[in-house]
Amino acid sequence: AQSVVPIHTHTHTNWFVNYSKDDQNTAIVCVFTHPRPPIPHSLRIYEAHVGISSHEGKIASYEHFTVNVLPRIVKLGYNTVQLMGIMEHAYYASFGYQVTSFFAPSSRFGSPSALQRLVDTAHQLGLRVLLDVVHAHASSNTADGLNEFDGTPVCHFHAPPRGKHPAWDSRLFNYGKWEVLRFLLSNLRWWHEEYGFDGFRFDGVTSMLYHHHGYEMVFTGDYSEYFGLQPYMWIF
Repeated sequence: AQSVVPIHTHTHTNWFVNYSKDDQNTAIVCVFTHPRPPIPHSLRIYEAHVGISSHEGKIASYEHFTVNVLPRIVKLGYNTVQLMGIMEHAYYASFGYQVTSFFAPSSRFGSPSALQRLVDTAHQLGLRVLLDVVHAHASSNTADGLNEFDGTPVCHFHAPPRGKHPAWDSRLFNYGKWEVLRFLLSNLRWWHEEYGFDGFRFDGVTSMLYHHHGYEMVFTGDYSEYFGLQPYMWIF
């Protein structure tokens, strides 16, 4: 059975995906033509960044990755591809880890529908697709990011200094807020339903779990290192 996923774009093509209008005024729906592959018994993950997937000295596109890289991944024997740096980010040198817009795919690589075609083609080739998710922190940009969204530094984040990462110069979410949890969980659902991603890899998990953020931290395996409120005991 085909799954119907709404998108927000003014252009459409019949290259890989079939399109039809859902609403006579504005809505366009994208019909993914290939079902999700079954979950493999063991994952063989190919980690990739769309922008640097070309040998040419330029930013590669979703279309380039679809046509040139996906077949190579299959040929090499992988069954899963993990895409890095997909969420929109202003600072390209951050490799995609200073996210400014959590619900938007990076426009540097092409249109939203081009990313949907990438995922649909991966499914056609038998590949599961994982998204590298950055929910540990957000860009400190105020003009194009979440920072000071309501004019204050605490709408989504802890107040400084707790709300600033000591090394990344980014804002730290306040997971104690119900609406922050709603925002982040709905973000996962968006990427799963709108773009067809099959799962997620979470970046910076130590920063989400520990007061010390895992920064200059050496984990030896001792139980007390992973539990309790001792934020700086093992920092060297």
